[in-house]
Amino acid sequence: MPLFTITMRSGRTVAEKEAISSALHEASVSAGYPEDDHFQRFISLGEADLHISPLYPDLQKPRSEHVLMIEAMISSGTEEERKRLLLSAIVTRLQAAGTDPNDVMVFFGEFDRASSSFGRGRPALPVEVRPKT
Repeated sequence: MPLFTITMRSGRTVAEKEAISSALHEASVSAGYPEDDHFQRFISLGEADLHISPLYPDLQKPRSEHVLMIEAMISSGTEEERKRLLLSAIVTRLQAAGTDPNDVMVFFGEFDRASSSFGRGRPALPVEVRPKT
C-alpha cells in the first residue's frame, strides 16, 4: 500500500483533486501495488498555514501556488528501486494531469505493517506487490 497524504493550498476544485487522486492511484498501480489498494487523504491549508521554500534545494524557477506536498507511507523494507519507480510514476502522471513537476514534492515514510490495521482490529497482512515489469 502506499497511504498518500496530499497537502496543498486551499482553493483547488473537486475536479482538480480528482485528477490528482487518479494520477497518484495510477502511479501506485504502475509501481506494482494492487488496484484495490487505494488510500489517500487531502489536506488543504490557507496561505498562512503552508510555508514552502520556493527554490530549495536547487530549483531553477520558483514553485507555484499549486505546489503539492505528498507524503507516501509505505511498508518498511520497500526496495529503493520500487521507491524510485513510484516517484517517477507520480511525477509523470501528475504532469499528464496538469501539475508542473516543479510543484511536486514527495516524501517517503516507512512503517512496520505489524504496527497497523485496516479495520476490525486485525493487524495488516503483507501486501503482495507485483513484480516490476
